[in-house]
Amino acid sequence: MTEPELVLDPVEQDVVPFHEHEIIAVRLADGRVCVVLRWVCETLQLDPQGQVRRIERTASTASELVRVKVRPRVTGSRGGGVQTMPAITLRGFSPWILGINPDEVKNDDAAEAERIRELIMAYQEEAKDVLYQHFLNKGHPTVAEPQGAAVMQPLAAPGPEAGHEELATYHETMSLWHRWQADQHMQAWRKEMQLQQGTIVEEGKTMGNLLSNIQERMGPARITTEHQTLVQFYVSQLSDRTKKTPATIYAQLKTAFSVPRYDEIPESDWPRVEQWFRLQFPGQKLPESTTQGGLF
Repeated sequence: MTEPELVLDPVEQDVVPFHEHEIIAVRLADGRVCVVLRWVCETLQLDPQGQVRRIERTASTASELVRVKVRPRVTGSRGGGVQTMPAITLRGFSPWILGINPDEVKNDDAAEAERIRELIMAYQEEAKDVLYQHFLNKGHPTVAEPQGAAVMQPLAAPGPEAGHEELATYHETMSLWHRWQADQHMQAWRKEMQLQQGTIVEEGKTMGNLLSNIQERMGPARITTEHQTLVQFYVSQLSDRTKKTPATIYAQLKTAFSVPRYDEIPESDWPRVEQWFRLQFPGQKLPESTTQGGLF
């Protein structure tokens, strides 16, 4: 029997302004803030069901997907009452939104496509901090307002005379602050890893260029030791059969391949070297060395 789907009832739902749009977010009883996926997907012209399936298939986001009760965006709208909708925690929001490639946006209207690409990048760079800041600052003036980049400060601990309501507010707010801190540390670690990977890639490119320059200066790879041994064998056999001196054969070979020494023939020319020797043994097979089988 299939277990019933767990649906969470948020303690708070709010509309967060973001780049002339709105993000519908909720706060759960355990302090987690979740983004309702439907309207974010509509804003970014993404298929909500397709994105939910992608989140479910991804290890870093699957456990952060929840079903929550969501009130209609407009009171009294024809959309009905409270609905159950998929949402993603802010911990899962980052890997999900960062996994969307702005360059893959397709729209017949070039200006509209560029607008969506810029909006996706804004979501990737700013949305999570804006959401944390919104819920952390809401109704708590003691939290410092961010200057430039989002910077959050913890609340001062309430005194011993604090009541349950004040203590509850303090712990809820600090829960958000600690989650934000954890995510900041994770982001810093990821950036450090990206920088290190970028350095390794650049060093690899530099080394590749260096090797290419060295190879270019040295010229093509020379004939291998095994093939040099085979050349010596062919010369010896050819000398025996034609009565030409080995020096004469070597001289002809060097002239044919325009090299000062036979061991400077490029390895890539080896098929031509074999063909040259075949022509020196008219009507006969190219002789085989007793070690030739071991060579190949």
